[in-house]
Amino acid sequence: MRHVFLIPFLLVLPRPAFGQQCSSSVPRAAGSLTTVTTISEHDDTDPTDAIVHLGTAGAQVEMLSNIHGFETGIAHARNKLLVFFAPRSHAIVLSGTLIPVAYDTLRSLAGSRAHDLAPVDGIRGMFVRADNRFQVVYATPDGKAAVAARMWGATGQDITRDQIRGIPGAVPEISISGASADANEQSGLPGLSGGLIGIPSAPEVIMFIDPQCIYSMKAMHILQPAIDAGKVRLKIVPLSLLDYEDNGASTVNARAMLSLPANEMAQAWVNGRLNPGLTAPEPDSEEKLARNTGIARRIGLTGSPTFVWMHRNGRIGRLDGVPTDVATFLTSVSQ
Repeated sequence: MRHVFLIPFLLVLPRPAFGQQCSSSVPRAAGSLTTVTTISEHDDTDPTDAIVHLGTAGAQVEMLSNIHGFETGIAHARNKLLVFFAPRSHAIVLSGTLIPVAYDTLRSLAGSRAHDLAPVDGIRGMFVRADNRFQVVYATPDGKAAVAARMWGATGQDITRDQIRGIPGAVPEISISGASADANEQSGLPGLSGGLIGIPSAPEVIMFIDPQCIYSMKAMHILQPAIDAGKVRLKIVPLSLLDYEDNGASTVNARAMLSLPANEMAQAWVNGRLNPGLTAPEPDSEEKLARNTGIARRIGLTGSPTFVWMHRNGRIGRLDGVPTDVATFLTSVSQ
């Protein structure tokens, strides 16, 4: 949704969108599946294991053959898919595209356009810029290849964003404050198209999602009890962040959502009933998606899910990612 990831000297790479959380673009390793492990929604046997964390939204995790020193696998739930790479420690996971070129070769070619990142769990990385476009690339453990990817921690934290936050222009930050009406006008939030779920009297929160994003779905499951209890009302706003990974499925599903009535949109997504291939999207769904995208850029959206709400004092609150403390989140949105 923000800048487009692209290494200009690697024309074979896709054009991933910043904020990626799922990937299906990495070719499967030679051979058949070696292990199939299902991790239940409440399996928290090892909070330091990032692969276990992938299963906390009810995903099935299938481990594949090792590639260049990384363990590889697929986490999938319904029509959502994440192809990942992980070191032996499982302290982090990478989601992205394998580059069959030695990391040091890529670093040499990038030259002054690259900014070296501090290694995480022994994994080297670099931020590569070309004008207003950029890509983050990580070395494989054997150094013989690289992964253009996003790095996630064992509790779902966006490590890549933290790594590049200090690089000027890498993570756009837009602060919106002032009177309620003024802040709304500045942000463009009233122009968003989305589906409502929850009682009208509950505090309303905008939830930006990608329909294909397993973390968006996880956040929805976490907040469902609060919605049912009347503690929060969500406006689910679909975006298409992951087209480069899912062959355009994000846009197809986002338009399918935006073709439904507002009171049906969220439940259709949650219950996996979008069925985008059965009926053509409404003609105005493309315009609605484009408007959502423009507003998301304006507020510096960094990925999905992202939550935005209006405080009583007129300031706008925001949370990037899955809520880790629901009680604190609900307290903030009610103030």
